[in-house]
Amino acid sequence: MEWKTLFPKNHQPSLEEIAEYIGGEAKPLWESLLEYMDKTYKVKPKLTYSVCSGKPGWNIKFARGGQSYGTLYPEENSFSVFVVIAYKLDPFMEGVLPRLSEECAERYRSAGDYMKMGRWMMFQINDQAGVEEYKNLVSVKAYSKIA
Repeated sequence: MEWKTLFPKNHQPSLEEIAEYIGGEAKPLWESLLEYMDKTYKVKPKLTYSVCSGKPGWNIKFARGGQSYGTLYPEENSFSVFVVIAYKLDPFMEGVLPRLSEECAERYRSAGDYMKMGRWMMFQINDQAGVEEYKNLVSVKAYSKIA
């Protein structure tokens, strides 16, 4: 059953229900990423409902102190992440690009403009490599706060 149908706006899922929906090999990736974000950045998942035509339904936002670390969208056997890298972080990204796969680095280089704020990327995560790509991207946001 489709995510937005299974959990309409008036039926907020629990984190456990989200993990069960994702299922398969992606479920432990999802759970480990939530734990990583909590331990590393002290960011708790916030459930929000989106009516966006691209990915309608319940999603998870990571934000703390005005800093957005991205939005995660549950899918069957995977999940997608939406992250915006502000233009002011381009110098920090130069240090991260060598740690990214060529595909992810190219995704960053060709990323679209998000409301004149930065480069926006959305990609699917269904393996550990995808999780690592996301971790590298959000590390720039955290590093910029202390630089």
